[in-house]
Amino acid sequence: MNLTPHGELFFAPLDVTLTDKNILQPDILFVSDARKEIIKPERIDGPCDLVIEIISPTTRRRDSLEKMELYRKAGIPHYWLIDPDENTLEAFWLKDENYSLIATGAPGRMFCHPAFPGLNLDLGRVFRHPLP
Repeated sequence: MNLTPHGELFFAPLDVTLTDKNILQPDILFVSDARKEIIKPERIDGPCDLVIEIISPTTRRRDSLEKMELYRKAGIPHYWLIDPDENTLEAFWLKDENYSLIATGAPGRMFCHPAFPGLNLDLGRVFRHPLP
């Protein structure tokens, strides 16, 4: 499944309502035009296409375990973890109801993802390190 590049990118703070009991605020999220009906004036009401969490020492466990499980259960197809302390990006893709690590990256490499053709992130710039 390739995502259309057409949609909207949002940044925290913005609530994403997954269920009545699960309302989260991802750091960055993307909603494609195919799912734009979930965009409400004050929140996102349902699973978006991509969620990106930026890990900090105080959120590491919650982001990499608890939130990942909530996003998996909600059916969010793409979940990315950015770790600025380790300078890494891990991209998970929901397949057969489980997340699989599909791509990783670190400074000195370009990050490409099979579901996002044409997206080439210079991770040196993301992590403020020049490519060699």
